[in-house]
Amino acid sequence: MGETKRVFAYDALKVLATFLVVFYHTKMLDLGYREGVYYYPNLSQLISLFTACGVPLFFMVNGALTVRRDYDLKKTAIKAARCVFIGYIWGVAMQCVMAIRYHDMSVFSLYNNCYWFMYTLAMLYVVKYVLNKLPHWVRWVAVFALLVYPFLNNLIWDFTALVGNNYGIHWRRTGLFTLYSVVFLYTGDYLAHHYKQISKWALVLAGVVGYGLLVVQVIAAVNFMHRPFEGGNYCFPTVGALLLSVALFAWGMEMRLKEGWLKRYVLFLANNSLGIYMIHMLVMAIAATLFPQIIELDFSLNPIVVAVICLINMTLSAGISEAIRSTRAGFLLKL
Repeated sequence: MGETKRVFAYDALKVLATFLVVFYHTKMLDLGYREGVYYYPNLSQLISLFTACGVPLFFMVNGALTVRRDYDLKKTAIKAARCVFIGYIWGVAMQCVMAIRYHDMSVFSLYNNCYWFMYTLAMLYVVKYVLNKLPHWVRWVAVFALLVYPFLNNLIWDFTALVGNNYGIHWRRTGLFTLYSVVFLYTGDYLAHHYKQISKWALVLAGVVGYGLLVVQVIAAVNFMHRPFEGGNYCFPTVGALLLSVALFAWGMEMRLKEGWLKRYVLFLANNSLGIYMIHMLVMAIAATLFPQIIELDFSLNPIVVAVICLINMTLSAGISEAIRSTRAGFLLKL
C-alpha cells in the first residue's frame, strides 16, 4: 500500500482549531455582566465569539480524518482507552501545577475535567465504530436527532429568553461525554468530501447567520443567567456555532501555502496539535505562578495582544511536545 498523501488543508484546520482554543483560554471570555445592567458585547467580545468554533473544528477535523477509516473493535478500544488515559494523566499534571501555584493541596483532585474533550473523543471512536456497522441511514438519523436536541432546543431558548419569557428556560448540553459532538464529527466527514459542491455564497450566508446567532445566544443567555452560557463552553452545541464552523471548515479546505517558512511553521504546529491542547494550559499556569504580574494585565480590549501571546504559547507548547515525543514519554502525545 502506498503512502497516504498529506492534505495541507487538514493541517491548517488543526492549527486554526488549536489557536481558537488557546485564544479562548487566554482571554477566558470575561463578559463583564453586571446585575441590573443590560449586556451587549463590545468589539473585543464580538471577536472572541469566533472561539466558539475551536472545539467544533477539533471534532470536525477528527471526523474528516477518521470516519472512513475502518478500525476494527480492538483498534477502536485501544484508541478510546488511550484518549481516556492521556486526558487523565495530563489532567493530574494540571492539578499538581494548580496546587503548587495556590499553595493549597485541597485544590488537587485525582478526578478533573480540564481535558474533557479527550473523554469525548474516546466516546466518538466508540460511537463511530457502532454507527459504521449499521445501515448508512441510521447514522444520519442519529445526527438529525442530535440536531433537534440540543441544537434546536438551545435556539428556541435563545429567542424565548430574548422576548422575556422565563418559563422553563434551560440551555442544554447532552450527557454521555457531550454527545452533541457526533454532529460535528460527521459534518466534518461530509464536508471533507462534498465541500466543493456547496455554493460559496451559501457558505458566506452560513457564516454570517451562524455568527449572528452566536451574538443572539450570548446576549440572551448572559442576560438571563447573569453569566456566560454553560460557564465556559457556552456556545458549542448551538446552531450558530455549527453554521459558523461549517463556513470556517470549508474555507480551511481551500487553504494553500507555497513552500517556505510559513508553511513549515504551520506544519510544525499541526504535527504537535495534540501537544498544544495538552500543554498550553500548563504553560499558562506555570507562567502565572512564576510571574504573577501577568494576571494583572488586561487583555479584554486588545485581541491583537492576546493573539500574539497565543502564538508564543502555541510555539512553546509545540516545542515541548516535539521534545517529549522523542522520548519514552512520547506515548502521552500520540493517539
